[in-house]
Amino acid sequence: MWTSLEPAATTVEPGATASVRLRVRNTGDTVEEYRLQVVGDAAGWTRVTPDVLRLYPGAEGTAQVEFAPPRTSDAQAGPTPFGVRVQPRETPHTVDVAEGQVTVGPFAEIRTELLPLVVRGRLRAKAAVAVDNLGNQQLTASFSGRENGEELEVESEPGSVQVAPGRAGFADLSIKPGAVSWVGGTRKHPFTVSVLRAGVPEPVELRGTYVQPSVIPRWAMAVFSVLFALGLAFAVMWFQHKPSMSTQAREKQGEQRELPQGDGMKEAPKPSPSPSKEEEKEPEKPAQEEPQKPEGGGGGGGGNDDKPKGPKTHTIRSNEGNGWYLEVKRGAKEDGTYVGQNPNLTDEFGKNQEWILHHYPESDTYSIEAANAPGAIIDQKVDTNIVQIFHAPRENIKSGRLPDNQKWKLERRPDGLVRIIGVRSNECIVDMQNDKSAVTWKCDDRNSMGWTVSDWE
Repeated sequence: MWTSLEPAATTVEPGATASVRLRVRNTGDTVEEYRLQVVGDAAGWTRVTPDVLRLYPGAEGTAQVEFAPPRTSDAQAGPTPFGVRVQPRETPHTVDVAEGQVTVGPFAEIRTELLPLVVRGRLRAKAAVAVDNLGNQQLTASFSGRENGEELEVESEPGSVQVAPGRAGFADLSIKPGAVSWVGGTRKHPFTVSVLRAGVPEPVELRGTYVQPSVIPRWAMAVFSVLFALGLAFAVMWFQHKPSMSTQAREKQGEQRELPQGDGMKEAPKPSPSPSKEEEKEPEKPAQEEPQKPEGGGGGGGGNDDKPKGPKTHTIRSNEGNGWYLEVKRGAKEDGTYVGQNPNLTDEFGKNQEWILHHYPESDTYSIEAANAPGAIIDQKVDTNIVQIFHAPRENIKSGRLPDNQKWKLERRPDGLVRIIGVRSNECIVDMQNDKSAVTWKCDDRNSMGWTVSDWE
């Protein structure tokens, strides 16, 4: 058997197609059938046509190898080796692999968000900038804050991030007012954060609002003023109308009499005889028997019949902003459906905001099943930080025989909130405060990585 790729290397742009020719010659002395299969990192977006060649001895056949990389981060920019396995049916041990190389052209696409858009604080406030790399090459983004005159100071930490294809980068923002507002209600200060991607002259601008309440609220000043006025009025009334107190009792003029002495005193009457002890005794009342409680500890047929049936469900709510709930996007049940966030607890799509926790004590890990899609559990898409649902066999969910990207650790933080950590990536689920997919990122103590799991101990 003889094989050849013509040409052995080619170039293709994301979203376009390119092809090379594979030649196979039967150098044996019998009729042979050859099965063709693409192998390597490019196999997901490459096909060979036809995939079977039947050749007589000495005959030669050709097949087209077509490359169609998608315009996503799944086809990374740069050279990618590939191979076409040629396996004879009659003599499978003589398999051959024709090797080549395809170079994927680069493209860049980012998505930026300010989390949250409105921040609040008397002395300072915290926010974050998220940068999603939707392209197929690594990018570098730098951040700068533009203040509103001298009213605000906006600083980012770090000042720039490098983001791999299909991943997200974050920077923390520290926002401080130029002056403290002691009295006077709430003030609003607009601010702007510029995100500049390396190699692009124009930055992306994100606008937010900093709400600065006064240290002493307006209602407290009103209450203090009312109390002071009432106290002053009471003091004035007290000193102007102080009551005078006098008695009208007078000594009566007349003859004073002496009390009789000796025999003149009347004898006190003798006490009447007390009844005898027998007369004082009242007949004893028969003791009343206490009603016996029915055996079994319950009455009226209540008991276990009133307990809710089915597995226990939980809601999972973040500590970011007003607290967004983790949900299956629009109640869908298909594999690959994104796990998103919703600011409201709603039953519009059924039980898509309810989750069932399956605990595996031997590893102290969990799988998290969607109540609206039985058998579908939270899954971290392989080689990405996207959170989705994916069906697994029921017996595997029960026993815990699951891949690490479908198992999670629930770790309680010192502030009482819970981190949801992927076993495979060791990254935490982040509330992105939008209606798109939740993602995972390096764990820290920010609010968007702190969750409250209802009725979970």
